[in-house]
Amino acid sequence: ARKKNSSLGFCTKRVVVIVSALALLALGLQASSLIRSLEHDLLQHSFEKPMNATLSGAAVLTETNQIGTNDRIIGGDSDAMSEVEKEKLKQKMEAWVYEPKNINYFWKKMGDRPFQREFYSRLGKGNFNRLLDVGARSYNKLCKDLINSTSVEYFQMEPNLPPDPSDLKNDGLLECYMNEVREKYPDQVSNFDLIIDFGVFGWKLVQNEFNDAKVKGYVDSVKWLLRDKGCWVLKTDQGWVPNEVEFFDKHILPYFTMKDFDNHAYESGHSIKGGNFKFYFFYKK
Repeated sequence: ARKKNSSLGFCTKRVVVIVSALALLALGLQASSLIRSLEHDLLQHSFEKPMNATLSGAAVLTETNQIGTNDRIIGGDSDAMSEVEKEKLKQKMEAWVYEPKNINYFWKKMGDRPFQREFYSRLGKGNFNRLLDVGARSYNKLCKDLINSTSVEYFQMEPNLPPDPSDLKNDGLLECYMNEVREKYPDQVSNFDLIIDFGVFGWKLVQNEFNDAKVKGYVDSVKWLLRDKGCWVLKTDQGWVPNEVEFFDKHILPYFTMKDFDNHAYESGHSIKGGNFKFYFFYKK
C-alpha cells in the first residue's frame, strides 16, 4: 500500500511539474509574442510625434481638449494669451516630450529615421544654401552633422527649447511658432531655399484642430519664408487628413507645385513603412 501510495504521489508530482512546465512555456511564448509585437510597433511608429518640439513648431495644447491647438496662437494673435496661460500650456506639452537615450540607435532603427538620415545626408550635396528645420529636440543635433557642409546654413524653428539648449546644433534659431515668424523675424522673408517639416503640419493631432483659416495661416507662413521656387518638404502620417488629394488641391497646390526632389532622387509621395509615412515636395510658385 505504501509503495502504491508512493508511486501515486510520484506520478502526481510529475503531472504537476509537467503542467507547470507547460504553463511556463505558454507564458514564455506569450511574452515572446508580446515583445515581438512591441518591437514591431516601436519600429513602425515615429517617436517624433509625442514630443514638445514637434508639436510646438505649429501648435500648442488647448485648455479644454486633451490635445489640440489654441485659436489665439495659431491664428496669429499670440499677444492675447497671458504669460500664465502660456506657462500652463507649456507644462501640459511636457507630457509629450520624448528624448531617446541612445541617439544613434534612434536614427538607425526607429520609424522613418533611417530614411531621414539618408535625406539629410543628401542636402549638403544639393543646390541649397540655407535650410530651415521646423521643430528641434536634442536628437536633432545630428542633422547638421549629417548635412556635413560648410556652405549650407542650417536653421531651426523651435519656441520651446529642449532641457539643455546647448544640445542644439545649428547656424541660427527662430524661437517662435510658425504663425509668429513674420511678426518676430521680419528679416527672414524669402530667406530659405528649403523648409523641412517633419511631424508638424502633417500630423493628425494637429490637423484635427485646424480649421481652414489656421491651415491657410500656416501655409502662408511657409510660403513667406521661402525664396522663389524654394522647396517645402512635408512629411505626413497615415490618416493625417480624411482625403489627402482634396486637402492638397484646396490648401497647398494653389500656392505650390508638387514635384520630385533632387533630380528624381525621391518622388512626391515617397512612402516609408508600408505607407505609415509619406514625403512630399512642394515648390513655391
